[in-house]
Amino acid sequence: MTQALVHIALVVKDYDEAIDFYTKKLHFNLIEDTYQPEQDKRWVVVSPPGAYGTTVLLAKASKPVQEPFIGNQAGGRVFLFLGTDDFYRDFEEMKQLGITFIREPKVQDYGIVAVFEDLYGNLWDLVQFHEGHPMADRVVRKETALADTIKDQTSRALWEVKNVIDCVPDELWNKEYCKMPCWKHIYHMLHSLDLWFINPRDKEYGEPEIHEKDLNNLDAVSVKQLTREEINHYYEKINRKLADYLLKLTDDELTCMPGDCEYNRFTLVLAQFRHLHTHMGMVMGFIIADTGLWPRVLGLENPVPTEEYSKYF
Repeated sequence: MTQALVHIALVVKDYDEAIDFYTKKLHFNLIEDTYQPEQDKRWVVVSPPGAYGTTVLLAKASKPVQEPFIGNQAGGRVFLFLGTDDFYRDFEEMKQLGITFIREPKVQDYGIVAVFEDLYGNLWDLVQFHEGHPMADRVVRKETALADTIKDQTSRALWEVKNVIDCVPDELWNKEYCKMPCWKHIYHMLHSLDLWFINPRDKEYGEPEIHEKDLNNLDAVSVKQLTREEINHYYEKINRKLADYLLKLTDDELTCMPGDCEYNRFTLVLAQFRHLHTHMGMVMGFIIADTGLWPRVLGLENPVPTEEYSKYF
């Protein structure tokens, strides 16, 4: 049987000021903020960065009898315990952000600990458990984080994409396959990656300068043609964009939906891996059929080349 402690309810005075404190000063992730009309309240859930378990439900006091407990939910005792993988990193940053510590750091048998107040006065322990303590592995997981795996596999996939693009001979660049030129198959693949990998509903997303209506549409004939240089420049822009995004992505964010999007981040990533390799495989097929040469791919175990290499197997 598997069970889990899902939420701890923390009584707050105001939803938005509590969200502001926990997300901007403690760097918690906002997991959910939905309105429940039947009870005329918001369901607001936050979680520490990198956390996998219990979340904090920010519950606004709805009755006068609840208000005295705002900031004193444990009767003056430490109420909640925030574990960390680097005590002094977080301690110094929290002080710089104006968080009040009422007990300075102290080394105990179980680890390093200090006590701080949240915006209402609830007491928290900031604690880093010593290695070997029963709680240590529950705070810092030793296995590779899923986000790190996604970062690695995306980097490898993008290397393969660039290699396949480089393998397209000049004489095949404008050759039609399925009634569309080879470069347009490549642009369709890249444009989807650019638009869909992070957040397809991002209101601030801007089309690339080379884009025009239906240029990415494999069912629409385009008058405009893209050069290899334009495609390569677009690829490099996407590569940097995804690298910056994945550098900050954490496991707990994977199950969260980006702004205005109906899909969570993990779904978006998997969908683009599927789409990317479908169309990369098609382009590889065009190359193989016309040249007899097989573009090199890395697979799961081969290292990314750092020196001169053959583009083909």
